[in-house]
Amino acid sequence: MPSRLRLAGCLLLTAFALRTDAAPTTRTALVIGNAKYEAAVGPLRNTGNDAKAVAKTLRDLGFAVIEKHDVTRDQLLRAVVEFRATLTNAEVGLFYYAGHGISIAGSNYLLPVKSGYTAEGADDVTLRLLAETKLFNVEQAVADMKSSGALCNLLILDACRTTAVARTGRTRDATNPGGLSEMKPPAGSLIAFATDAGQTALDGDGTNGLYTEELLKNLRTPGLTVEQVFKRTRAGVLERSNGGQIPAEYSRLVGDDIFLAGEAPKAPPMATPLVPETTPAPPLPTIKEISKLAAAGKASECVEALQQVAQANGPGDFAAQPIEMLLEQVKEDLREATMASPIVESCATTCKLVLNALRDCLPPDHAQKITFTAKALNRRGDALLLLGRADEALDAYNTALPLTPDDSYILYNRGRAHLALGSTAEATADFTSAASDKFKHPGAKKLATAALAKLK
Repeated sequence: MPSRLRLAGCLLLTAFALRTDAAPTTRTALVIGNAKYEAAVGPLRNTGNDAKAVAKTLRDLGFAVIEKHDVTRDQLLRAVVEFRATLTNAEVGLFYYAGHGISIAGSNYLLPVKSGYTAEGADDVTLRLLAETKLFNVEQAVADMKSSGALCNLLILDACRTTAVARTGRTRDATNPGGLSEMKPPAGSLIAFATDAGQTALDGDGTNGLYTEELLKNLRTPGLTVEQVFKRTRAGVLERSNGGQIPAEYSRLVGDDIFLAGEAPKAPPMATPLVPETTPAPPLPTIKEISKLAAAGKASECVEALQQVAQANGPGDFAAQPIEMLLEQVKEDLREATMASPIVESCATTCKLVLNALRDCLPPDHAQKITFTAKALNRRGDALLLLGRADEALDAYNTALPLTPDDSYILYNRGRAHLALGSTAEATADFTSAASDKFKHPGAKKLATAALAKLK
């Protein structure tokens, strides 16, 4: 199954407003698919198909759909104005976009066709000005929909394709390995990503992306709330990708449940009343059981168990020991690795799972969260380098270094990534810095000094 680097994940923003009048019944949507990009940006294969499939599904669910393809910035702005006019007193307003998207200075932008945007040679200030004048800021759509008066607003961004115009460190958010920046959901909202920012997402075997196929299937299923749609979508993607693609959701939904495909059909009444049976909820995994999973190298099962406990009881220190065990297992597996192998693939996936566990299961102020995050990113970068994915490894190192700037091993590793990408000057600068006396890692100093000698 082919794969591609997802620059962004799929994002859903749901905002509810309190109303005193009767609930409206109108459902309206704007669906945009951009595929025919200029060569400098990179044309896309599935975005047009994804947008068409979403538009058809929404029409089947009772939405009045405005469908646009291959729009310029002016056409996109006009489409948003047209869409905004349909939202007053609507039950649901939904914005769907499939195409290129990038993050600049912490803000997310959609790439229209024929935008003329290029990051080549631009500094940070110029990049932001170019983005505001040539691209489309996602926050504009969020603000327009939030103030529209609709009962429920949904914003779905499938801006998940790689593009040359994002290949610069300035377009990456400092806290993300790459792709669109995280958008904190307001109260009454849910944000869902097709895969973690900057990670690999699968195209699927058909005409639609893997995430879109699963999303459409669950959108059509009666009886599923918005949260259940995305939970089942995540499970389906995780299973079909063998753990290689892990969607993530951030939920702060409030108010009554919304069933996009209607509530489930009611079962016919029984002729003879039966004594109701109650099925007790399965017990939560114990820390001992979770630690056994970690010790056995069963990263997927371990992280899933940690997330179950965190979902029930909230984040806590209970997750620290299993996470540390998984990171140590990766360290041992990579110690003797010299080339791509299934073990190295597993290490890369484990680090990605650990990053999810850190996000979901450790409190933001936990004493080891920053250290563990930096280790997971650094070791994921090591695995990606062995897999020949130096650009992704560089993103991982760039994210890890600000977290633990005194770790010269990360600096040395970033130099290796620069070297693999042919950036000798940048590699030399990193090796020189890692070999300096200001750091307290003699092992990294020795490795960096040896690397500098080879460059002479």
